Amino acid sequence: MTLRAAAISLSLLATLPAGLSHAQSDDLPRLANGQPDLQGVWSNKTLTPLTRDRDLGETLVLSPEQVHAMEQNHASFIDAEFAPSDPNREAGAGAQAGDDGDTDDGYNEFWKEVGDRIQVINGEPRSSIIVDPPNGQIPFAEGARLRRELPPGVSANDGPEGRPLAERCLLSFGNHSGPPMLPVMYNNNYQIVQNDDYVMIMAEMNHDARIIRLNDELRPEMNKWMGDSVGHWDGDTLVVTTTGFHPQQRVFGASQNLTVTERFERVSETEILYTFTLDDPSVYRQPWTGELMFNARPSDEKIFEYACHEGNYALPGVLAGARRAEAEAAMSAND
Repeated sequence: MTLRAAAISLSLLATLPAGLSHAQSDDLPRLANGQPDLQGVWSNKTLTPLTRDRDLGETLVLSPEQVHAMEQNHASFIDAEFAPSDPNREAGAGAQAGDDGDTDDGYNEFWKEVGDRIQVINGEPRSSIIVDPPNGQIPFAEGARLRRELPPGVSANDGPEGRPLAERCLLSFGNHSGPPMLPVMYNNNYQIVQNDDYVMIMAEMNHDARIIRLNDELRPEMNKWMGDSVGHWDGDTLVVTTTGFHPQQRVFGASQNLTVTERFERVSETEILYTFTLDDPSVYRQPWTGELMFNARPSDEKIFEYACHEGNYALPGVLAGARRAEAEAAMSAND
């Protein structure tokens, strides 16, 4: 952290909520075996983006004024989205059911849940989830880029195998399932269950369940969705290493050489500090690290089924459109 950032951080203590305050080890909820209890339903939704606005440069810690402006801009945007779309119709001229806002106009803010607060970690309101490199950007090597790898001989519209994983309901979009587990535009909830030998993390999106073996050997040759994850306890912090991602699961453009290291530290009754590092020398100039807060949901709150394919007409529609385009191209070629 720069001296300026440190000074800003100290000044915020008097003007912002305390945010993260590491609990004494004796105060942490624990299992019978003494391990910190990570179980429950958690949410990682936040207004803080993964990568930083480039205009902020290396400014990781936001000022109170910046936080207020960002949160107020979001609130104003939401208010505008839910304002009546046609005042004349709202006044009674041709009003119909569903005209009390824009919710019947498409996939809009009515369906989303992105969070309404900038995340605060160690008393610092953060400008990005990425904390290293200092500029808050993914350090792609020259020529590297985000990409998706298709099976050999398959193009994007040949069949369902060529479509994105989220579109096929195999994994959630936006790397919500992880690792790393990142917030997306909705369904940012997770359920954690643990015992002496395993930790299971179920993402709400697609109900993707990752089973983390404790104190075991990695098996990268398995090429599983979400990779092969093994964890161990470093004091009161759960450290998880994941390798062996499925070839079609390209995590931020990484290759099959990717290693993701996650750290789960329960810092209070209602917070887990989640830290992750991605390392792939073939794609990134350096390992890159992010920090994210997982906040406890009410104890009586459950995660409901995410019925991804229910009424999913988009996938057959895309493929039917591709076949129609091929037929029309063939007819034009024969004219």
